[in-house]
Amino acid sequence: MVANRQGLAGPQPRAGSLDDAFVQAIATPAGELAARARAGVLAMVFDLDAWRAWRPAARALLDGAENARVERLRHAAHRDALAMTYALHRLLLARVLGQAPREVAIQRDAKGCPRLPDDHWHTSLSHASGHAAFCVSRHGPVGVDLEPVARAAEVASIEERVLHPDDAARLATLQGVARGRALLELWVRKEALLKAAGIGLECDMEAFPAPLDAPLPLPGGRMAGRPSTLHAVDAGRGWVCALACPPGLVVSAMRVDGPPPAP
Repeated sequence: MVANRQGLAGPQPRAGSLDDAFVQAIATPAGELAARARAGVLAMVFDLDAWRAWRPAARALLDGAENARVERLRHAAHRDALAMTYALHRLLLARVLGQAPREVAIQRDAKGCPRLPDDHWHTSLSHASGHAAFCVSRHGPVGVDLEPVARAAEVASIEERVLHPDDAARLATLQGVARGRALLELWVRKEALLKAAGIGLECDMEAFPAPLDAPLPLPGGRMAGRPSTLHAVDAGRGWVCALACPPGLVVSAMRVDGPPPAP
């Protein structure tokens, strides 16, 4: 079950820091965010371009390992997007965990996936073409992925590497644009499931099906066999987003379109 919230109506005051801007942009008390993550899964989608003026503040918020990962990227635009993604992730986790943003102990496994200490909390992130998505939960492994709809043609060209026989049967009657969109949605669901499993693309996508709202075993890795369910998340027009989480959880999804103006 997914509960979507689209926020950010009305005037927004000037903020003195990125942390202030984040708090005002989401317009939801920290206690409520934490309650949603404890009760089910909290998901947020951000338009990174709307946070452009906050890029210097984002870099200052990151730890050494995060800044090193950012600096390894070749293009300045990619570095800026990753830095803002990491900063917003820190700010979200800080609100949920009741910590200062720089105190959040974000670790990364061998695949680069974010992990929180002792697996008491679970989180995932995705960023693509100026957008970022995050999720956090107390209940078990989660994964999130998003892509622009413009990538549908690209995925359609490699559908034999995406379709399990069960998927092929469900898509058999679709052609053209509708088929491309369905393939992209399938790709995003499978990416989310693989992130929840913690194995990235080690498992071929055509090896497992990925229907919505049905319990599935996580493929491979230390989480292999644990049940997970896939949900579609509203990321706005022109975007496809999916989330994987333990079955039976309510997904509370928020789309955050922009912050207050930078000082």
